[in-house]
Amino acid sequence: MILETIKSRQDLKSLSMEQLNILCQEIRQKLISTVTNNGGHLASNLGVVELTVALEYVFDDKDKIVWDVGHQSYVHKLLCGRFQNFDTLRQKNGVCGFPDVEESSTDAFNTGHASTSISAGLGIACARDVKGEDFNVIAVVGDGALTGGQTYEALNNIQGTKMFIVFNDNEMSIGKNVGSATRNLSKTRVGAYDKRKVKLEKFLNKIPYFGPHLFNFIKKVLRAHKLKVLHNLYFDNFDLKYLGPIDGHDLRDLIFYFEGLKNNVLKSTVLHVRTKKGKGYQPAEENPENWHKYLPSTKDNLPVSANVVGETLVSCAQQNEKVVAITAAMGHSVGLNEFQKQFPKRFFDVGIAEAHATTFSAGLASQGLKPYFVVYSTFLQRGYDQILHDVATQDLPVTFLIDNSGFVGGDGQTHQGLFDLSYLGNIPNLTVLSASSENQLKEMLEFSLSYNKPLAIRYTKNVLAKHLPFEKDLSWTVVQKGKKVAVLAVGAVMLEQSIKAFENDENVEIISATSIKPLDEKYLATLSDKIVVTCEDNVLNGGFGNRVKSKVNNKVYTLGVDDKFVRHASVFEQLQENGLDSQSLREFVEKLL
Repeated sequence: MILETIKSRQDLKSLSMEQLNILCQEIRQKLISTVTNNGGHLASNLGVVELTVALEYVFDDKDKIVWDVGHQSYVHKLLCGRFQNFDTLRQKNGVCGFPDVEESSTDAFNTGHASTSISAGLGIACARDVKGEDFNVIAVVGDGALTGGQTYEALNNIQGTKMFIVFNDNEMSIGKNVGSATRNLSKTRVGAYDKRKVKLEKFLNKIPYFGPHLFNFIKKVLRAHKLKVLHNLYFDNFDLKYLGPIDGHDLRDLIFYFEGLKNNVLKSTVLHVRTKKGKGYQPAEENPENWHKYLPSTKDNLPVSANVVGETLVSCAQQNEKVVAITAAMGHSVGLNEFQKQFPKRFFDVGIAEAHATTFSAGLASQGLKPYFVVYSTFLQRGYDQILHDVATQDLPVTFLIDNSGFVGGDGQTHQGLFDLSYLGNIPNLTVLSASSENQLKEMLEFSLSYNKPLAIRYTKNVLAKHLPFEKDLSWTVVQKGKKVAVLAVGAVMLEQSIKAFENDENVEIISATSIKPLDEKYLATLSDKIVVTCEDNVLNGGFGNRVKSKVNNKVYTLGVDDKFVRHASVFEQLQENGLDSQSLREFVEKLL
């Protein structure tokens, strides 16, 4: 097996073209077997196999490759020293699912969110020039990252600095790309040049013996022609040299262009590479959106929150024609497919642009509509200023439906939803709710229809099937009465662990804290004779526990995540690591009694 022998970029350079193509097949087999077992991002990595092999083959160990989004870096990891333990992908103390500078020096920059690679690459390139060093910087931009505003800001700042941008064009982010920027790129992608090239290849290959040789000769001429006559206004407007588009699965062509860039180009240059997401694995090719991120099924799966949100939003939209839904390139992942089908004119996918999505929602609300921005917790961070400045200061009735909050398992530190209670809790005019059960989530959405203020509803990827009431006066739910200790649990995971730890314990009262801001001060006023323990899947700084502590005079103990980033592991392992699993909770309370 060739893949077993590759420890670094240097090992690739001795391989023949035939061996490189065999290597690509082996990589795909390894990706499929590992990801279908461990979970992870499959379609995006299958699509960049040849692209990555060519990059690592041409460029040297000293060169810096910055992977945008970061989930398309698995092939890079396999080729740069992590094949032997790749089976630990996304597991505790195993290979990270995103670039990680602590894991390997070949990971040039940590990336987990989209549209950052050109900014980071430009910073690295300018530092190189200031220090008088000599190496290449390559930013690989793909999966819709060009729809993010930070990309434009970085392109506007390049000003001739020598760095290379590989535009991995698979026409998708997580779902289909949207917006005028991608339409502009498509004009080149489907141009007459490429159509004529395909027809010519088919015709010449019919000629026995001489046909393929003749096409290879003409192909070289076409390369030179392409460099002279094809332009792209999208990149030309930033004074970037533009090459392409080329076939991102033609290894020989990729190597030809990368060698040309490495040895001859002295200014900022874009190479436009067309790839197919899911390439080489039929299920992923046919449905790349579903295979963007694969999670192995387990017997213990709880009801999926996205389904509840999707179904309830459709119902809300049927009742109220002012309801509109907004997503930042994640409509499928957050459950909006059916809403889009039934209400196409009231559905807006703005691309990977969370800041824009937030202010866009504010604009919709300012004209009397009822906008729902459905977004992962980690990505809403990117719109923080807009929540504060554009929504809250004007007291506009935008509802943020915050999916994937709390611990996120294998996605690790760049995707943890452990900060939302803190970054939302200090914004005036914003009400923050947390759903623990399926019916609570549904009832909170129904409540939001008549709530005419900024509102955030936080929920984990899976909520409890257990029926728990949601009180419209925003009072908390008493799940179990107790005499000595009140455990205030935020969200489905913490409530589940609290119930496991204290069910039927007459000393422990269990509360589902549904309203995080405002707090249920009436309930808190009844706790003068009880020890209070708060537990939240959020950082302690600025979190729920700190706010409770500021409101009551009795003993309050706060459990959550210390001032740190939590690395990849299973959700249960992350709970254990932070003392939030049921056994740890039980032991903590027993010491208090």
